[in-house]
Amino acid sequence: MSENSRSKIIRFVLAPVVALVILIIIGGGWYFSSVIEEDGFRVDNSEPENTVSVIDISDRRITLQILPEAQEDNLAISARWGISDGINYGRLGNVLSKTKIQVTREFEPVLGSFQIGDNLYLDRTSFPHDPTAEGLDYEEVVIPSSFGDFEAWRLGFTSQVTYLDETSDVWAIFVHGRTSNKETSMKLFNLPGVNSLAIDYRNDEGAPASKSGYYDFGTTEWEDVEAAVQYALDQGAKKIVLVGFSMGGGVVVNYQLKSELANHTVGIVLDSPMLNFSKTVDKGAEERGVPAPITFAAKAIATIRFGIDWEALNFSAKADDIDVPVLLIHGEEDKIVPIETSLLFASANPEMISMITFENAGHVAAWNWHPSKYRGLVQEFVERVR
Repeated sequence: MSENSRSKIIRFVLAPVVALVILIIIGGGWYFSSVIEEDGFRVDNSEPENTVSVIDISDRRITLQILPEAQEDNLAISARWGISDGINYGRLGNVLSKTKIQVTREFEPVLGSFQIGDNLYLDRTSFPHDPTAEGLDYEEVVIPSSFGDFEAWRLGFTSQVTYLDETSDVWAIFVHGRTSNKETSMKLFNLPGVNSLAIDYRNDEGAPASKSGYYDFGTTEWEDVEAAVQYALDQGAKKIVLVGFSMGGGVVVNYQLKSELANHTVGIVLDSPMLNFSKTVDKGAEERGVPAPITFAAKAIATIRFGIDWEALNFSAKADDIDVPVLLIHGEEDKIVPIETSLLFASANPEMISMITFENAGHVAAWNWHPSKYRGLVQEFVERVR
């Protein structure tokens, strides 16, 4: 057989194989781009799905069983978790005993009550959407902006200690993460000597929708933080401490990079910050077993379908531009936001960015595992920069 004939046969055999591989990559990329849209960019203000059922309950302990077909990895972990049916609320403590299907834990009623047979969900926030249930007096305020009005909580006082210091010019502004809400901030809401403001922003329930119709992961939401800072300045603030959780971390960092008001910032606290959404998608794809070529294709297709600018979502590349002290907290077992993005961000600007990692802790869960250490670190940082 001649060399020319052999080459023709090879091309004849390989051509359909290559075409099939390309079709698989494009088809898989199209499908996974839809997953990126649904699980990443699409706005979701729905209530959490119930995952556990109450089997037994007393004032100080509760026995729970995972519902059929539900997944709940945190039920058997001795860390602080909230538990709720959307109205009533309690808090879980240490695991006391467990079997393959049931777990008994320490239990603290917070708001309302539960009954045997109630179906509930676990809540990482560990605080109800009502600061008064924690003895916190607060004021609901409206923050005006060019994009629309946003609601916020302004902390007042507890029954024992006054935290709202009318003479203080230091304000902490809290920015929650994707699909979360203001109660995320309550673990740090009453920092002594600091006026606290926990904000909503675009796409939150009751807030204006973004122009894109999606979460913009900080590329537009930073303007809502700017409106909150302006509100604080109008109330007498001179120094601003920004606190961002998950996607809120990316929002805060982009605010600091873009806002004309950023010179008022004296410090930034970031908890599991979403600093590079492209890398977060890569991690999610890896967890799902999606091959790298399909992930690459999916991101390219997402750019065409949904107008995603992946480079604009990479705030970790701009660490050198951060010129105020940053306390960065990240759990080593974070399965959502890769800790590598935080490590890269911190290593690029070690003079300004101090990073603390927490063993065993997952996404925005360092407080749940180590509440005293977590709060102490933040309080020391705020005292240092204020």
